[in-house]
This record gives sequence, C-alpha cells and structure tokens, in this order.
Amino acid sequence: MIFLQNITGFMVGKKYENGGIARDGAKMVTAVACAAVPKFTVVIGGSFGAGNYAMCGRAYGGRFLWMWPNARISVMGGEQAASVLATVRRDGLE
Repeated sequence: MIFLQNITGFMVGKKYENGGIARDGAKMVTAVACAAVPKFTVVIGGSFGAGNYAMCGRAYGGRFLWMWPNARISVMGGEQAASVLATVRRDGLE
C-alpha cells in the first residue's frame, strides 16, 4: 500500500464533529492498521496532525517513509496553530 501525503489533518469544530469526522477518521485508521500488506509512505508536501497518523505516518512503522526536500511534518499546520492561539488569547482577555 502506497501513501502519498499532502494532508492538512482532520478538520475540527462542531460542524465537522456533527458530520462524523471522528467516526470516519477512525474507520480509516482501523483500515490501515488492519491491512496485512507492506506499507510505503511518501510525504510530498505538508503532513499534519491526525491526517499524518491515518495515512501511515511514522507511528505505524511502515516499511519505508520518504520525504521530499520541501516536505513538512507537524502536529498542527501553521494556519490552524495561529487560529488556536488567537482563540486562546481572545478567551483569556474576556
């Protein structure tokens, strides 16, 4: 199984939670974990958060994980991190 990663991660918020993102994401994680075939991952762009994990990131221990020179891996993307920090600051001021 070959994974080409350029993923922002799973969306967060009430809209996505009500839409079943946790349920659907868990199905993907289960499918990848239960697949009894060799897994190869190529990170060709950004790879962030749970999207990295679900698409056979390092935690799965696949056969190989390659990264293009401009690839990035992080727990959270820059835009998402800025949004979270702004929300925390705004809540702290109230």
